[in-house]
Amino acid sequence: MTAAPRITSKALDEWRVWLPDNLSRRAYPKEISLNEFNQTLEDIAQLSSKPHLGWLVGSSCTHLVKSLIGQIVLGSKTLGGGLHWLCHFFPLLQDATQVKLEVHDDTATLSYKIIDPKIWPREQDALFTLSIFANFIKAAGPTIWSHAHVNLEANKNESNSELFKYVQAPIHYNCNSNDIVFPARFLQRPLAQNAPISQQDICKLTRTLSKRNRGMSVCDRVRYVVYKSIFDTAVSQDFVARELGCSTRTLRRKLSYEGESYQRLLDTCK
Repeated sequence: MTAAPRITSKALDEWRVWLPDNLSRRAYPKEISLNEFNQTLEDIAQLSSKPHLGWLVGSSCTHLVKSLIGQIVLGSKTLGGGLHWLCHFFPLLQDATQVKLEVHDDTATLSYKIIDPKIWPREQDALFTLSIFANFIKAAGPTIWSHAHVNLEANKNESNSELFKYVQAPIHYNCNSNDIVFPARFLQRPLAQNAPISQQDICKLTRTLSKRNRGMSVCDRVRYVVYKSIFDTAVSQDFVARELGCSTRTLRRKLSYEGESYQRLLDTCK
C-alpha cells in the first residue's frame, strides 16, 4: 500500500498565528500529511485575504534555519556548497518532493516541486518554501536578490497578480516547477555564517537519510523517480533501476514482492 507523503509538523509552527483557534491549539504529531499541510496553507491564505501570505510567513521562518540541515547550509564556505546540502538533505523534511540546483551557462536555478500530482493546489506551499530558500540566498549578500526572478507553477489570476510587490522580484507563472533563478557567479559568494560544517554532522544526516530511504516501499521510490524524470528523459525500467542503485532484475523482483509491475506503475504515473 502506498504511504501518504509526509512533512515535518514543525513547518506548521510558523503558521500558528494565522490558524483558527481550534487548530492553533491542536497538538500535531511529529509528521503530518503533506496533502493536509498544503490544503491548510491554501485555506489560511484565503481566509486572511492575503495571497502573498506564504511568502510573508516564509521570510520569517526559523524552523529550517535552526535545524541541523540549516546549520550545515549556513556553515558552508560558499552559497553553492550550502545549496548543494539543502537539496541533498531536503527529503528529511518532506516526502515526495524534488529540490535541485542546476547551472546552465551563466544562470543558476534552485527548483522546488512536489512530485505527487494528487497534491494540488500548492501555491502557498511554493511561496512559503521559496521564501525560505530566498533567505539562504540573501545570506550570501542581500544584493543578489536584485538579480533574481521567480518561477511559479501557479497560474496568474486576479488575486496573485500583485505578488511581485511582496516578492520584490519579477515573477513568471504557469511554469513546470517553482524556481529561484539568479546569476551563477553568486554561487561562489562566501556563506559561512555558522560554525564550519563538520564531517560528523554530514555523516549523521546521511545515515538518517539512508534509513528513511530504506523505509520507503519500492513502489513509492519508483513512482518518485518516474515523476521527477518523466519530462526530461525516457523513464525505462533500466533507467529507474540505475537511479535506485539496483539491477533491472532486482527491481522486477522487489516490485513483484509488493504485488506490482513496473509497466503498471508507469501507466498510473502517466
